Amino acid sequence: MSDRPKDITPEEVQEKEQNCKDCVVALVTVEKNDDIEKTSSGLSEEVAKMCQDVGHKNVVILPFAHLSNNLAKAKDGIKIVSLIEEGLKKEFNVMRAHFGSHKELLLDIYGHPGNARYREF
Repeated sequence: MSDRPKDITPEEVQEKEQNCKDCVVALVTVEKNDDIEKTSSGLSEEVAKMCQDVGHKNVVILPFAHLSNNLAKAKDGIKIVSLIEEGLKKEFNVMRAHFGSHKELLLDIYGHPGNARYREF
């Protein structure tokens, strides 16, 4: 039995395992009424700033619906995550996890101020 919302069709998993070191990881949740262009643009800019702050060129975009009970439709979530990916690829090495299925995540976070940040757009 799946606890996945009804409109979610998981993207095909391209890589069974992904690994990235020295990166900024963005856990992205898209909510109802989020403006696709404004949200993707704002988040792309913020992730780029974080990369500059920590001096890394590697970015992981992780669709992560677990941060809200007010989720947007899956097509809007995929659109925003894809726009963020495309916007960041011009300047950074971007890896995006697939949308719509369960993931395992292991983070080893540096112990310095600002190493974990929360943003809303």
